[in-house]
Parts: sequence; structure tokens; C-alpha cells
Amino acid sequence: VYKRQVQEEMTDQEKPAFFVYARRLMKNALLNRKQMVVDVLHPKRANVSKAELEQKLAERFHCKKECCVVYGLKTKFGGGRTTGFALVYDNEDYRKKFDSIPRLRKMGEKPKKGATRKLRKDVKIKRKKVRGKEKAKQTAASGPKGKKPAKQQQICTQHIHQI
Repeated sequence: VYKRQVQEEMTDQEKPAFFVYARRLMKNALLNRKQMVVDVLHPKRANVSKAELEQKLAERFHCKKECCVVYGLKTKFGGGRTTGFALVYDNEDYRKKFDSIPRLRKMGEKPKKGATRKLRKDVKIKRKKVRGKEKAKQTAASGPKGKKPAKQQQICTQHIHQI
């Protein structure tokens, strides 16, 4: 059946640039999604973008493009075939609730972290080298620190002034 489907689609006059096959399809009721391994056949084409794959999956599973997530794509040696994973959520709210945080950050759904790890370490080292009021200046120069609320941060800086 698999090879016959490919041959039938290729013999059409208006053939698409690539073909998507879902295997190991599983309905995950706890996370409100369908999980699958996606095989993409793309003859005469170097690669297929994730956006195009999400669009194709949305058409196949009758949902919005925003409900589909494609990741882990690896092109086979020699080209023409790519394998990866796909998640199709029941609606967009479930995707925002259950999808991994790094993927949501990449899509711009969740805010990015504040200061980088390197910047936080640099400020910490600078604070160790100075004493008294200079410590508070170093902390203020670094900007808001981590996830502390403003009131708690103010108490911390007052504590530093007392030392």
C-alpha cells in the first residue's frame, strides 16, 4: 500500500513538491495531542521547511497550522528523504499549555530569560571584589536580577548596605 500510494501521487499531472507520511501514530489523551513519526519524501528537492510540513499536517488532520509542531528532522544520506517527529494538538491552548518551554520560546510564545548566565556570573564576580556601597552600585548596574520581585530585591540591597 505504501509504495502504491507514492506511485499514484507521482503519476498525477499536478504533483506536489513533497509527500508526507505519518507512521507510529498515537493519540495521547493526557496531553490532548496526536504524536507521530513523520517521513517526508522530497525528490528533486534539497529539503522541506518546517512551516511547509506544519501546513501539510494541518490540512491532513483538519486543524489550524498553529496546532502542529514539527521537530527533530534529519535528512537521510543521499537526500530525498527526511524523518522527524510531529505533534498535532487538539487546539492552540493545549499546545501553549503542554508543549516544551524551549520550543515555545523559539516560537515567541513565552518570554525569553532575562540576563544570560555569563552576565550573571560576571556581576557576581564584580560584587565579590568590592565592598560597601560599591556592591549596591554593581547590583543596580546589572539591572533586575532573576525572578525576584522588586520589593524583595529592595530588601536585599538594603541588607547589603548594612553590611
